[in-house]
Amino acid sequence: MSRRARLVSLGVAATLVHATAACGGDVSRTSRFVGGAGAGPVGDYSVPVRSMAERRFDGIVRQRFDFSCGSAALATLLRFHYDFDVREDLAFRGMWLRGDQQQIRRLGFSLLDMKRWLASRGLRADGYKVPLEKVRQTGVPGIALISVRNYRHFVVVKGVSASEVLLGDPSSGVSVMPRAAFERVWNGIYFVLADDQALARSRFNRDAQWLAYARAPIGGRFSDPVSQQALAITAPSYGDIS
Repeated sequence: MSRRARLVSLGVAATLVHATAACGGDVSRTSRFVGGAGAGPVGDYSVPVRSMAERRFDGIVRQRFDFSCGSAALATLLRFHYDFDVREDLAFRGMWLRGDQQQIRRLGFSLLDMKRWLASRGLRADGYKVPLEKVRQTGVPGIALISVRNYRHFVVVKGVSASEVLLGDPSSGVSVMPRAAFERVWNGIYFVLADDQALARSRFNRDAQWLAYARAPIGGRFSDPVSQQALAITAPSYGDIS
């Protein structure tokens, strides 16, 4: 049995045609924290500062256009899971030139657009109808189409645990969903590359990817929030920041 047979192929290209998504997102910049002269023996210094929002896009290509989550998701999969130097604009342009541009403007890119562009680059890919547990067992990253409040959106599945799914979202960054919640919004089609699956498996469920998702310490020992008055008096002044 071939490697691709580990997943059950849909075998119907029309399914990929309808797997489209219209998305929204924006672009961020990296800030720097600058210290002035005379602030102790070190003098002037400049330290790169990355916000929590920016850290959430570690390992993710952030989408630049309203309907480009498909190209950003594909660029994320290729760049961070297969080591291909692919930017969003390259994937966007390639799929745009080969696709139904009217439909793309209206609905966004489809999995079929992705498949065709990858084929033009000599890469094999397909969509498979599989349960989430099969994705976990196979351990290969891929692209999934989810629908939340009638909003269809492509995400990269970066890992699956016994209880959660680790997602690379081109519009909001790294996120984690309970498995049951993900299964409710996922259409069940998993889009994967057939090439270099050994490399892909080594980039699935990595500890560093899970750690990139910052969790708030809610519940357990931190279950009782402080009062608003207490919150108001805990803001540090500039001199308190170290």
